[in-house]
Amino acid sequence: MTYVTPRSTILRPLAALALGALALAAGIALARAWLPEWLPGELPSREFFVNRYREIARQAGVRLPAAEPKVAFTGRDEDVEKLDDDVVDRLGPRRAAAVGAGLLVDVKQQGVPPKTGAPARELRIRFLPSGDPVILRWSHLAEIFEDKMKKKPGPSAAEQARFSRLLLRPGERFGPAGQREVGATKHVTVGSENRGASFKDEGEFLGITYPVVGSDPPQYVIVTGLPGGALRVERKPADAGAKDGEGFPVAALLLQGIPVICGGAAVIVLFILLLARRRIGFVNGGLLAAVVFVAAAIPSLFADPSWLGALQLVGAVFLALWILLVWSTSESYLRSLQPGLVQSLDTLRTGRLGPRSGRALLYGVAAGAFLAGLRLAVLALASHLPHAWPKNDSFRLPLFGIRTPLNDGVLLAASAMLAVGLAVRFLPARWVPWAAAVGAGLALPLVPCDPPWLQAGAGLVAGGVLVFLSLQTGVAAGLAAALSAYLLQAAAFAGLHLSWLPVSFNFAAGIPALFLALGFVGLSRPPQAELERIKPPAFMKRLEEEQRVRYEMDLLARMQRGLLPAKLPEIAGWEIAARSLLATEAGGDLYDFLHDEKGNLWIAAGDVAGHGYSCSIAQAMTSAALASLIGAEKTPAEVLVGADRVIRRASTRNFTSLALVRLDPRTGEALMSNAGHPFPLLLLGAAGGVEEIDLPGLPLGQGPPRKYSDLRFEIPPGSSLVFCSDGLFEAADARENLYGYEHPRELLRAFGDRPATEILEALFTDWRRHLGGQEHQDDTTVVVVKRI
Repeated sequence: MTYVTPRSTILRPLAALALGALALAAGIALARAWLPEWLPGELPSREFFVNRYREIARQAGVRLPAAEPKVAFTGRDEDVEKLDDDVVDRLGPRRAAAVGAGLLVDVKQQGVPPKTGAPARELRIRFLPSGDPVILRWSHLAEIFEDKMKKKPGPSAAEQARFSRLLLRPGERFGPAGQREVGATKHVTVGSENRGASFKDEGEFLGITYPVVGSDPPQYVIVTGLPGGALRVERKPADAGAKDGEGFPVAALLLQGIPVICGGAAVIVLFILLLARRRIGFVNGGLLAAVVFVAAAIPSLFADPSWLGALQLVGAVFLALWILLVWSTSESYLRSLQPGLVQSLDTLRTGRLGPRSGRALLYGVAAGAFLAGLRLAVLALASHLPHAWPKNDSFRLPLFGIRTPLNDGVLLAASAMLAVGLAVRFLPARWVPWAAAVGAGLALPLVPCDPPWLQAGAGLVAGGVLVFLSLQTGVAAGLAAALSAYLLQAAAFAGLHLSWLPVSFNFAAGIPALFLALGFVGLSRPPQAELERIKPPAFMKRLEEEQRVRYEMDLLARMQRGLLPAKLPEIAGWEIAARSLLATEAGGDLYDFLHDEKGNLWIAAGDVAGHGYSCSIAQAMTSAALASLIGAEKTPAEVLVGADRVIRRASTRNFTSLALVRLDPRTGEALMSNAGHPFPLLLLGAAGGVEEIDLPGLPLGQGPPRKYSDLRFEIPPGSSLVFCSDGLFEAADARENLYGYEHPRELLRAFGDRPATEILEALFTDWRRHLGGQEHQDDTTVVVVKRI
């Protein structure tokens, strides 16, 4: 039978996709208007930049091989010395792009210097889209490191001057030279005798700065001599001075710094705890980490096949390991609390897609398109508002390098998942969505920018979208949304420069397209496809078993409490107090009060050995046997013999200690038989004496058939009969010192004239003081029967 998808099931995801597409289009429009790297205009071909590169190489005297140089996009976030954000903020998008704050084209190739016998070096030039060079580096980073270790001298003054003039444009000239430390902003004027030289102070390279007369906006060129004749020449806009509002960044600390630190610390602490308790799974996290590593390793090695490029893969390894740690921790923690939210990941991984999974993926792509549009809009706004700026470009170039959109998307989805797990664990249900949205939005912001309130606002919206998706449709939708948020933005940029970035476009657009295809496939399949239970991770099997055991033990504990008297008897002339404290597992302490037809009060205090089901069954059988066997014509010894027969039939694994007393409330006469229970204590009122009712006997249930004897005694007025289980006497403090038998006897001597409840409280208070905060390991029961 062919499954027909209901029309409403398709229309809602389609409407969401349409809204997401509109949001993405609006974000792209704002980016094209206000972000330097998105400005519209026809970008020249690769051949144009190759020709410009070769022309500048000829001017520098560098001989190039006939092979084609490598040409690629790059961005200002890749520069050794970044542009001052405050400077860029004052320029506007087009003027900012003209000084290198927008799109750059990187061209590099090995060349031979004019000096005879000199080794070949890498000449690397970064161009504006107009073809003007802004950064020139003569030597590969690997070569610089090697030359520095060998302490080779730097380039000559003439060579530095020749390379620095290559960055001048028609109508421009150099002004008086100055000194500048690489990475700093302070200028030091030097005399003409140092013109063209390079300086080194305390391990830092110092460059010569040349103001560019005739540049608009005002710019300068830094030329830095490096070991082995290497050079770096950079063209930058003039510094704007101190930024407005300098001081201690309280808002940045509260909205940007602390949430990120707390999020990272939470991941590490949870990972250690989950790993120690073997409650973590690495399957999905390992797959995501592997995909991220491959997406980073292949293009990185292709771009730089040298040993330095291979060394950069160490960074990719650490990023993949961090993703493995963050994702596995977040997923495992949420899975242990809300398995249903994470099951969509297993459905997606195993290919068991159905309508629910299909809708989740479609909604995820729609939400990702909305977030991509939001991100571009906020970055555009930050670049357009005064005293606000993006901390980096709206994307990293190359789009797929050591850090990729996949890396950002996985971490964003993991932060939302972890925030949901922590909120579910520690907050009431009604606060979970709001708290999780705040935590996810601040801990891993969607848009790193200033001012902090703008970054925080965008993060809260993104966190709310991802948390809502995860709670409503599962974590797979949140992952699809987070990945699509970065991939769709990358795909939009690559699509504008398709001749330059065909592979990046196919990859960036292909993953959201795959989500869409899987979503529609899921909608076309019957619901039964995803209803079958998927094999859970191994740690979930252990967790389910632990939860089952905890539930059963809780059930046993409630059963045990149900077997105890709901209400203590009220007898004229007598006070009765009783309390039973359960240990960590369901044990077998019991006490009961029964009346026979002559008005006698039967008092039973016992303890079934062991824990668990068999213990509770033996306890229930003991209580039932006492209720059925007690009678006015029976003695306690006869009742114990009958109870022994019943327990033997019910269980051969447990034995039961039981003290049974038949009390005549009118006279205080008592008849007792004991089957191995600790001897009751007779507290002789104001006289302060304490006597043991010494009557030994074997426990019920195991060994040869039992015979028990009775002991007759009297409870005088003002005296009390106290029953204690062995949990009281055998409780140990931190030093393994037992509470013992003598200690309670000494204590009770001072309470002979007190009411029954005070005697009970005094005994438990002293017992807890002895434990000193240690948990008692066995059930503890005390029964006090006092004759007024």
